[in-house]
Amino acid sequence: MAQKPDSLLYKQLADYPFVFVSDSIVTSPPVITDSLFDMIARGIRFQVNRTELQKGDPFITLYNDSLVPWLKENNLILREIFVKGAASPEGPYDNNVRLSRERTKRLIEFLSSNLDQPIADRPTNSKFVTEDYAYLVKLMELAGDAEYRKVKAIWDACKGNERLCKKKLMALNGGKTWKRLLKVYFPTLRQSRVVLWFVVSPKHMPIPKYHFTAKTEMLAIPTLPSFLPVPTTPDTTADKAYARRHMIAARTNLIHDFLYVPQFGFAPGGNIQLEYYPLSGHYTFNAGFTFHNHRHWNSHKFFQVRDAQLEVRRYFKGGGEFLGTYLGAYAEGTKYGIGFSATKGWEGEGGGAGLSIGHTCKLNKKGSLRLELSMSVGAFVTVYDPYVWGNPINGAIDGLYYYDYHGSTSKFKERNHRFMWFGPTNAGIHLTYDIIYRKKKEVTR
Repeated sequence: MAQKPDSLLYKQLADYPFVFVSDSIVTSPPVITDSLFDMIARGIRFQVNRTELQKGDPFITLYNDSLVPWLKENNLILREIFVKGAASPEGPYDNNVRLSRERTKRLIEFLSSNLDQPIADRPTNSKFVTEDYAYLVKLMELAGDAEYRKVKAIWDACKGNERLCKKKLMALNGGKTWKRLLKVYFPTLRQSRVVLWFVVSPKHMPIPKYHFTAKTEMLAIPTLPSFLPVPTTPDTTADKAYARRHMIAARTNLIHDFLYVPQFGFAPGGNIQLEYYPLSGHYTFNAGFTFHNHRHWNSHKFFQVRDAQLEVRRYFKGGGEFLGTYLGAYAEGTKYGIGFSATKGWEGEGGGAGLSIGHTCKLNKKGSLRLELSMSVGAFVTVYDPYVWGNPINGAIDGLYYYDYHGSTSKFKERNHRFMWFGPTNAGIHLTYDIIYRKKKEVTR
C-alpha cells in the first residue's frame, strides 16, 4: 500500500483525493511517492496525438465549478504542484515524448487559468512519462484484470525500458492482448495528472499555541482549522461509471429528400443511412440507401433510382465523440431509369468509388441530434441504353417504349453504351439522430 503523508500535518480532502491542505506553518511538502501518486492523482484526458484541452472533460468541470470556488471561499493558497504528463503506448515513441511534455504544460496552464494565483512562482514537481506502463499495471490491478499478472511480469522484467516493454506487450497472445489494452486502458493513459498542496492563508489562521518540553521549546502543529467546511461535490458516480455513447445513428440527406432535377422538376425521395460507432477511436462505418420512384406517364417523365452505398469514415476528433471534421472512403452501386420526355430516356446500372469530406456538429445539448455537411468526389462508371416512346425504326406510336436502336435486331445487345464520370459525385445536408445507445463501463482514474 502507498504510504500517505502524516494526517496530523496534512488533510486529504475526501471529495478531492488529489488535494492536501495544511496550516501555513507547515514548510515541508507532503512526500508523494509514485505509488501514492498513481492512487490519488486526477487530471485531464487528451485525444490521440493531441495536446489541446477537450471541452466537457470531467476534471475541468470539477476543478472550475466545484474545487476552485471552495478554495477561494476558504482562503487557501497553493504551495506546491506535483504533476505528471503521459502518452498512451500506441504511436511512435519519439512523438510520445513530445506529447507527454506538451500535455504537462497544458495542465499547468489550465490550473492557473481560474485560480487567480501565480502558478509560476510555486514549486512544481514535474515528471514526463513517455509511455506510462507502471500506471497501466496499476489500472489493471484495480480493475481485477485477468491478464494483470502477465503484463506486470513483462513490465518488471523490462526494468523501466519502455521500448522493450512495448515490443513484448505487442507480441503477447499474438497481439490480442495489445488490441484489448488499446481499447480498454489506453484512453485513460492519455492524460496529465496532478496532486496539489494548499495551505490556509496566515491572515485567517488561529494564533498558534506553544508548549514546552524539558529540553527545548517546540512549536505544536495544530490540525486543520475546524472552521473549514467539508467540500462537497455532486453525486456523479453513475456518470463516471458509465459513459453514454451512441452506437447506431440514422441519417437522412435533405438534398435527396427534397430533390429538384432540371428538365424533370421536383423528385423527392427516401434516403436513409445507418452509421455504426465503436466505443473509441476515430473510425465509423456507414451504410446508406436512396430510393426515388416517380413515374409521370402522360408527360413521359420518369425518375426511378435505387442507390446503395458503403462508407468508412475517419473523424479527426476521436475519443468516442465522433464530432467535427471527417474524411471518408465510399463505394456505391446504382440502378436507374430516367426519362425527361418522349425522346429522352435512359436506363442502366453503374457503380463508383471515391473520397468524402464532411463536418458534423451538435444540434442539442446531449448530442443525439446532429447536423452534417458533406461533399464526395470520385469516379462513377455506368452502362446504359437510351429509350424512346414509340418504335424508332418505323416511327409507329403503339403505346410502348423501345430502346433507341436503329440497327439489326439480331445484333442488338443490352447496355450498349458506356459512360465514365470523374469529379463531384454527391453533396449532403444531413440530419443525424442516435437510435441505439450503448453504456460503456470505464476505468476512471
